[in-house]
Amino acid sequence: MIVTTGKTVSQADMKEAQRLAENWGVVFQERKKRSFRKWVQETNEPIYVVSKTGDKLYHPHSSQPFHFHPSMAWLRVQRIFKGYNDPMAEAMDLKEGMTCLDCTMGLASDSIVASFITGKKGYIASLEKNKYIAEIVRKGLQHWEEERSTFNQAMRRIVVANADYFDFLKNQTDEAFDIVYFDPMFEQTVESSVHIAPLRSFANYETLQAEQIKEALRVAKRKVVVKSSIPNPHVEEMGFVFKKRRKGASFGFAVMEKKGNRYE
Repeated sequence: MIVTTGKTVSQADMKEAQRLAENWGVVFQERKKRSFRKWVQETNEPIYVVSKTGDKLYHPHSSQPFHFHPSMAWLRVQRIFKGYNDPMAEAMDLKEGMTCLDCTMGLASDSIVASFITGKKGYIASLEKNKYIAEIVRKGLQHWEEERSTFNQAMRRIVVANADYFDFLKNQTDEAFDIVYFDPMFEQTVESSVHIAPLRSFANYETLQAEQIKEALRVAKRKVVVKSSIPNPHVEEMGFVFKKRRKGASFGFAVMEKKGNRYE
């Protein structure tokens, strides 16, 4: 991993890049007008770029850099404003003031929607195992601006943690969150968003296991929800039940209730 700065370099950007490189124990190098595309191919190393327009992450095996964007969250919130239901929120039975642990943050689209619905009295914690992705998304959530202030406020309220979700779950008290949520990065594409594609080079493709679900159930007060491509025999064999999906959708939301589950 190499940490550097963007084309227009401020003193603040330089200090931030050096700080991140030191914290992560990786190399800081000045860009010196090099092309990122050529540089990443020459070194065969990922390159993290600190920029006032938003940090980016280049990968040798990805044609586009990863950067923060609200992605589908903005469109989903607009639909909510028009009176449509959100399938994820329906599966969670999400209400104002509830708490939710998003174990697989990615671009934080689901966390943003959850934060918007739960509002100021709610609490959304979002976990990301990859520290570089966590940093980019954390900054993006704090600085991205859309035309609706309520959407921006929803982004600002999300608490991001760079953590492995299993380790995090094991350190939580019983029933610490109303909902525990997983959106694993399955090999089969669930979302075709151009913003998701660069994430795949850095994603964790770990498959959910029964011991992790047991911990999630202990931490959840109400239910555990998994977003998945359909069909998914592995998810169903663990005891999850898919909610009715939208016509034509390639994915759905599988639910395991706190009460009456097979792990009690």
